[in-house]
Amino acid sequence: MPLENENMKELVLFSHINKLGSLSAAAQLLGISRSSVSKQLAALEKKIGSRLFNRTTRKIVLTEVGRHILQEAHKIELALQTIEHISEDHQSEIAGMLKVSCPSAQGRVHLVPLIAKFLARYPKITVNLQLEDRFVDMVAENVDVSIRVGHLADSSLIARKIGDLSWMLCASPEYLKYAPSLKAPSDLVHHRCLFYRNSKWVMNTWTFASQKGEESITVSGPLAINDPSALVSAAVEHAGVLLIDKALLGDTIGQGKLIPILSGYQPIGGLPMYIVFPEKEFMPAKTRALINFLLEEIPPTMQGE
Repeated sequence: MPLENENMKELVLFSHINKLGSLSAAAQLLGISRSSVSKQLAALEKKIGSRLFNRTTRKIVLTEVGRHILQEAHKIELALQTIEHISEDHQSEIAGMLKVSCPSAQGRVHLVPLIAKFLARYPKITVNLQLEDRFVDMVAENVDVSIRVGHLADSSLIARKIGDLSWMLCASPEYLKYAPSLKAPSDLVHHRCLFYRNSKWVMNTWTFASQKGEESITVSGPLAINDPSALVSAAVEHAGVLLIDKALLGDTIGQGKLIPILSGYQPIGGLPMYIVFPEKEFMPAKTRALINFLLEEIPPTMQGE
């Protein structure tokens, strides 16, 4: 909503700079130039009569005065958001734009097919869907709803669990034709295994349950990829053994391109999936509609059938 009071503008801008950690990031978020951000911050510091940040070439840090001013800036920002949400909640129809984030593979399999159904139900909603495998700061990036896979760190965000990914161990018939014997999880140490790996996380410890109890194996192989869909493609091309969310396998099992293996052992430790959204005293009706829709529609898709 437009602000006539320059002091309010500058305080909200100051809050964004602190939240994002740089003037450039705040400028990008607000759609203005960095020089404009710098001028507005300088104007606010001049009015207050004190510096609000200690700045170096690498980072900015709040001064003592800045910490006190930030508390007041947060109050103003919250009040403006509350006014906006009250207005949205009192609309007679669910309408507006929603920004949604989701990991790429799960988004393609679970979310994209449902978005069309959601938009058909609410034709005055538009969705900006971001499929990307990185940590998304929902508050800083103005994301309304996020789908997250894995155990969540403590935060001010609200999370609703949808379910757990269901794992399947598989390989192509061609790979198995020439591979070593595979009768128990311990045999995996002799196989070329495919697993997920990014800059922070490697998923190469696989755990199985049977009548004998649990057994964990640390696998290895010549190919690790940070995209689950690419791992499925590699398995189809006979690159090795794959343990993955079975919903991501699509029709590869039905077509015989991949076949389940070690059926007497149940893979365990499936990652949970959550719907996550920022805590807001007044949630817009459009956001609530999407959350309720996804809570109802996603769980059946996670069975991978």
